[in-house]
Amino acid sequence: MSQLEKAFYECLEDAKPAGGFYVSLYERRPFYGGPEEGGWWGSDSVLIAYQAFPSKEAAEAARDAVRLLADGLIEEAKKAWGEHCSRQCDWLDARGLDADYLPETAGPTDYFVTMEDSPGSQESTGDRMYS
Repeated sequence: MSQLEKAFYECLEDAKPAGGFYVSLYERRPFYGGPEEGGWWGSDSVLIAYQAFPSKEAAEAARDAVRLLADGLIEEAKKAWGEHCSRQCDWLDARGLDADYLPETAGPTDYFVTMEDSPGSQESTGDRMYS
């Protein structure tokens, strides 16, 4: 470790080294963009959490474990979205309204896991076209 790195870590005791192997959990948040040309959708990718690992092997093992978590979160999100849609249909039926009465839905939230050189490299904001 260089003198500069030592000085940095002495100044900031919670500092993390640059580079390495990071396992990151992201949430992909869908949005409905508008009705143009039959409707269009997009999504934002938001970093939820990350952890640094000293080796590629350790990071790969952690990534596999976090993928199981992400798979469970995806199933929960699909179920919650389906229940939401069902409640909306019941509400519309009780009032004799067509499905077009309510705004378009964007779909369930999705989750994904990456192994990356720096946390947050997969964050993105979908194009809203009019912003």
